[in-house]
Amino acid sequence: MMQNKVIIGITGNSGSGKTTVTQILAGHGGHAIEADAVAHNAMAPDQPAFKKIVAAFGSDILVDEKIDRKKLGVIVFNDTKKRTQLENIVHPVVIDEILKEIAVVDAPLVVVDAVLLVESGLHRHCNSLWLVIAPEEARLQRIIARDGLSKEAAQARMRNQRDTTHIASIAQWIVNNDGDMSSLKTRVQKGLEDII
Repeated sequence: MMQNKVIIGITGNSGSGKTTVTQILAGHGGHAIEADAVAHNAMAPDQPAFKKIVAAFGSDILVDEKIDRKKLGVIVFNDTKKRTQLENIVHPVVIDEILKEIAVVDAPLVVVDAVLLVESGLHRHCNSLWLVIAPEEARLQRIIARDGLSKEAAQARMRNQRDTTHIASIAQWIVNNDGDMSSLKTRVQKGLEDII
């Protein structure tokens, strides 16, 4: 925890609307940090995770001397051991970078948007853990619209997502994104009032 700052960790499966919730909180004067963007930067050629990832997964994952996330994704997608290996390289770097950013940012509210917030241990650095949930059909339609996937590809992605039951049991706030934008904003506002 950082002095005089409220840090909210937002997590949820793909299509739940966690990015939207993060944006709503940013609209309340919050500074948003997207863990995926930090992870992306950590894989850049001049960054610490780059050499470790190439050493672990081979130079076949490189395109134009950069890590091709799609190629890497194919390797780790269906292999739990390899995915864990990648996470063990990337998570410590990402957490370190996020904590550095939180320390220097001049905002009373910091919002950390991370799919693997709990799995990485990053939630332990937050004052409040929020889980964003949504009905399966709504998530499916959002994934199709956002990523331009076929219904089958979107369903396959959803089948590979984690069960959030454990996260729900430890979350301070569960945002049910099952309505329109107005009701979502109301739920976010209520969660914020509970903390501040």
